[in-house]
Amino acid sequence: MAGKKIRKGIAKALSFLMPKWQPRIEDWPKKTIVIGAPHTSNFDALLMVLIMWQAEREFNFLVKDEVMKVPVLKSLVRWLGGIPVNRRQSTGLTHNLAQVIQQSDTFTLCITPKGTRSKQEYWKSGFYRIAYENKLPITFGLVDSVTKTYGTGPTFEPTWNVADDMEKIRAFYKDMLGYNPEQSSTPRLRAEDDAKAAEYLLRPVTDEPMS
Repeated sequence: MAGKKIRKGIAKALSFLMPKWQPRIEDWPKKTIVIGAPHTSNFDALLMVLIMWQAEREFNFLVKDEVMKVPVLKSLVRWLGGIPVNRRQSTGLTHNLAQVIQQSDTFTLCITPKGTRSKQEYWKSGFYRIAYENKLPITFGLVDSVTKTYGTGPTFEPTWNVADDMEKIRAFYKDMLGYNPEQSSTPRLRAEDDAKAAEYLLRPVTDEPMS
């Protein structure tokens, strides 16, 4: 508890140093996926950490496993809640996350679906798959340079109709621009345009980890 209070104090102090940016926090469920958008800068990660600390919520995020090879950085990332991901091969990530989610009283996973700061045609669908496998709600996280606000918005329960769910997501982020506006992208999944991608995204959930 003391650790949460200290982090909250740090977050408030850092927020005070950014008077042009205002935090926005809407409560979210005990277990949820928080998607961060528009993701256009490394600054986004700092702002999301500040929001989690201000809300006094433990959280996790996915990070490239290469980062974990740097001793000091490895310790910092783990302390912040980073979960290493090997993007070069299937490692049973969603299965392992399912076990953590089931065994935890609270679970907040922050993901930037665009996957990169540059402009992209499609978001990565990992956030949707993790939510689907664990029947988790999706909470909107935001960094909006138009209103100079950052934080969390509403939470919605996916219908698992990809097109309908993505329409809700697009509607929320419609008028928002990231810290670097020119790198903002319209939220869209390949599964909306590709039947095979949609079939794979909504494939049956199994209890076995991927090899």
